[in-house]
Amino acid sequence: MTTTKTKKAQEKQTGKEARTDPPWNVILHNDWNNSMLRVVVILVKVIPGMTIKKAAKIMYEAHSNGQAVVKSCHKELAELYEDRLLGSGLTASIESAD
Repeated sequence: MTTTKTKKAQEKQTGKEARTDPPWNVILHNDWNNSMLRVVVILVKVIPGMTIKKAAKIMYEAHSNGQAVVKSCHKELAELYEDRLLGSGLTASIESAD
């Protein structure tokens, strides 16, 4: 309810509707350099709110299908998560969710 009030207040101030950017997907790619356990631990460590159960599901999907969506969010946050995953030794990319 407060979110709706905030958006309406912003619209009144700017005279425009709040612009929403399309979401971006953070993609985890399968690689043969990291163990499954290591991938799960890194996902939990670098993605806020990631549970072990969800990380294991994402890891297994990437292992089975070659890639998996880790998170959908705005572009700047997707780039941050991509950098964190790459910096931890995983193979990741971002793409538009459209």
